[in-house]
Amino acid sequence: MPNQRLTDRDHDLLFGEDALEPGDAVVHFEHGLARYDGRVKCDLGDTDQTLTTLMYRNGGKLMLPAVEGEDFWRFGAPADELVLDRLKAGDWERRRDEIIAELRESANRMIEEDAARRSLKAISLEPDPKAYRAFEDEFAHEATEDQARAIEAVLEDLRRETPMDRLLIGDVGFGKTEVALRAAAAAALCGYQALIVAPTTVLARQHANTFSARFAKSGIKVAEMSRLTGTEERSELLQGIENGEIGIVVGTQAVLDDEVTIPHLALVIIDEEQKFGEEQKQQFRSMAEGAHILSMTGTPIPRSLAAAEVGLVDVCVVATAPKNRKPVETRLGPLDHEEIFRAINTEIGRRGQCYVVCPRVSDVEELERVFEDRKATFSYSVAHGQMDDEEMAAEMMNFMNGDVEVLLSTSIIESGLDNSRANTMVIWNAERFGLSQLHQLRGRIGRSELQAHMLLLSDVNLTEPCDASSRLTAFTEMSEIGAGFRIARRDRDIRGFGKLDGTEQSGQISRLGIGLYRHILKSHLAASAS
Repeated sequence: MPNQRLTDRDHDLLFGEDALEPGDAVVHFEHGLARYDGRVKCDLGDTDQTLTTLMYRNGGKLMLPAVEGEDFWRFGAPADELVLDRLKAGDWERRRDEIIAELRESANRMIEEDAARRSLKAISLEPDPKAYRAFEDEFAHEATEDQARAIEAVLEDLRRETPMDRLLIGDVGFGKTEVALRAAAAAALCGYQALIVAPTTVLARQHANTFSARFAKSGIKVAEMSRLTGTEERSELLQGIENGEIGIVVGTQAVLDDEVTIPHLALVIIDEEQKFGEEQKQQFRSMAEGAHILSMTGTPIPRSLAAAEVGLVDVCVVATAPKNRKPVETRLGPLDHEEIFRAINTEIGRRGQCYVVCPRVSDVEELERVFEDRKATFSYSVAHGQMDDEEMAAEMMNFMNGDVEVLLSTSIIESGLDNSRANTMVIWNAERFGLSQLHQLRGRIGRSELQAHMLLLSDVNLTEPCDASSRLTAFTEMSEIGAGFRIARRDRDIRGFGKLDGTEQSGQISRLGIGLYRHILKSHLAASAS
């Protein structure tokens, strides 16, 4: 069985479910979909025992010792909205076995990939202590306890001759980039190359700037490659990468082009790994045989969580908030243009900047017309995916540089923008966003000591039970610093997780499959260990 270095604290952060409440739907591995009715203490003579009560269709009742709680998991919808299983009727076993058969292929593939990786030999990376210490001293802050723990875990992995496959999970703005910088330094200071990939050109540009600044005194050259890279510049970059002159390459999926060869590649860092498909991530992994892999995310996908829980990947969690960070005040409001103008004017009144985010390009265009018709007194930029890449990047940089007061955009800004002057965000038609997406967006604000505000505008009736109302209500309730782990779990519960290899399943099968998938992986690993 793989060597799993997951501390109790990390495990609780990632997998410690929110407390079940009577009326919640749960799935029991042996008996199926039921209603959780709470726990009761029973006098068994010599001892008292706490029993969990699960209710099934037609009055079926199952009483379980509380320690057997691992045999069931939250379904993610109120039980009164579902058709529960009948206790010991056989329906659930047939359905469960069909789902397991469907999930087994994905589980087998994950285990085979892990075994193949561990059979490869990696480059042991242990930089000169003096040179590494000089790089370390360039960090302007003191590393948090979690950052220091994550850095040491990564450096330990890099010293081994077995390829690292580590997942770094940290809430937005909690310092994952510093861990990536230290890992890249370990590779580059040993004379090898490191690749950092990001899902968007804006995030790649920001990483390129950050890495260039940190490596400026080391003599290690950093280069950026994306769709914005011009033909002449690209030719020079390719040559510099191939001859080893460039030690660190930062880019988007553009680095997957056949022309790109990184001959001394020892480390691949995948940022916002949840934004890439499995096929793309495998392509990054295969760019150099035996390369060390560091994946980073603020909202881990269920496939990654399942692999982490059973030990197929090593995990470390950065959960300590930066000093003086305040929770973002999050509230709901009606779908009203006046709400937008009030929020913008309030933020500008304290000399700040504001995001206005829409789910669709048509919504952006609608609000832009509203701004024009109302003769808005504030300056603004517009950014969305249908714009030319260079134009879009320029509009975003205008906002980043403080040249305009408002950025009106789609959710393309959810990754990478780090602007401490922006402390208000308005979400138009908020019900069209997922929980994890809303959390990533919220991470764009509140990066200073000022109180930040997020306003979710929607015409959804919150008193009517549906996915949208559940999602928005849950999001406003989870506004504390470091809520990303709770949100990832709740989003998984509400929406399910697909088939784990990129294809979709029905919401019910998907949510039933969460616990079954963990069961398959654990069973496979236990069998292989014996």
